Amino acid sequence: MLTINQLSKLISKYDKPVPRYTSFPTAVNFHPGFGSGDYIRSLGELGPIKPVSIYVHIPFCHQLCYYCGCHTKITHKNQIISNYINLLVEEIKIVAGRIPYRLDISRIHFGGGSPNYASIRDISKILDYLKEHFNIHTETEIDMECDPRLLCEQNIKELCMLGVGRVSLGVQDFDIKVQKAINRIQSFELIAQHTQVLRREGIKSINFDLITGLPEQTSETIQDTIDKVIELRPDRIAVFSYAHVPWIKKHQKILGRYTLPPPSVRFSLSMQIRECLKKNGYKQIGIDHYGLPNDKLSVASEGFGIKRNFQGYSDDQADTIIGFGLSAISQFSFVYAQNTVEFDVYSRSINQGQLPTSRGIKVSREDSLIRDIIMALMCLFEADISRYPYRMRIMNLLEDLQKEGLVELKGNILALTELGMPFVRTVAAVFDPYYEQSEGNRHARAV
Repeated sequence: MLTINQLSKLISKYDKPVPRYTSFPTAVNFHPGFGSGDYIRSLGELGPIKPVSIYVHIPFCHQLCYYCGCHTKITHKNQIISNYINLLVEEIKIVAGRIPYRLDISRIHFGGGSPNYASIRDISKILDYLKEHFNIHTETEIDMECDPRLLCEQNIKELCMLGVGRVSLGVQDFDIKVQKAINRIQSFELIAQHTQVLRREGIKSINFDLITGLPEQTSETIQDTIDKVIELRPDRIAVFSYAHVPWIKKHQKILGRYTLPPPSVRFSLSMQIRECLKKNGYKQIGIDHYGLPNDKLSVASEGFGIKRNFQGYSDDQADTIIGFGLSAISQFSFVYAQNTVEFDVYSRSINQGQLPTSRGIKVSREDSLIRDIIMALMCLFEADISRYPYRMRIMNLLEDLQKEGLVELKGNILALTELGMPFVRTVAAVFDPYYEQSEGNRHARAV
């Protein structure tokens, strides 16, 4: 058992900026030398047998949350959103025209921004265009990230009628001081009411997103938030660590007026949440997700069926994700392709009948081997490292991690210890040959 001083030293040593590893190579390594032609070739190589996933990015919000690190745009004009949706459905037509087969869709995920800021009519239009160009079955799952402040009983009913079966609510924190600091005020009563209506209307899975490391958070406020979350009993919970990157997201400088929790406190808060959720019947999934035993993600993790992608942990088994919308990322076995983040460029490309690809990367065979190791570590906390192509490069680093008690190496199997699990991103970075060459300040801190 480590002393508080020993744990503090460990946190200080390994609390460095490292990738979140929602992909490998990571988005930091995407480059503009990869263009629409490369993306088109990947679309043309898709076969008819395996289903694909669809990601739809709706980047609009009605209010700026000061912690936000997403590609979002604040607007109060519904017409701007509708105009964007018109471009997005044209992108669907362009992409579908580059695919030689009519493909099955296993999942449609609406991300943002706040996808539920769009009108029901616009969401329906997107689904209609997808149905026109792809095969959507009764088994196709439709997920949506929702800002609870924009929900009401009527639009919950309408979303359910469109086939939405899983909803993720951005809760973040229930403490009013924290909410005021981050400019996102929403009451426990509001979340409780929405949760009740969502269940009544037939939503199969409800997720709450929480964030640790925000200003004004303490052990007491976190405990109150977790107690309230447990009272509502969502099917799954994602607990993200706040990524303070004001050199990238300028609006985060507003939080500079507060003293943010230091690494040791952030670590303690995360451990407090983990222990409380596990005691109340939630299963830990990867580094930041928790699920009730009968939730699909929990079941998938028991059978080694979870994956990690740009939406986090998923039970979706599709190898290909096609992204639509501003900044959306498409994922293939050996390619990542990202749309432009510039609205004017996106609009001009679509209006000219062109794909708005701005950057990406081709995944080499060696990268593919490394990706398997990193993703196994991120999802299962262990990996067979026998096929790692640069074995000698990492042995000293792994030896240090073993001495610290973070990992165990038995033959070719590298396993995270209970102590090491919170540091899994740091362990994964050991295998990342791009990491040392990347700019450290482009990543969130490990703790």
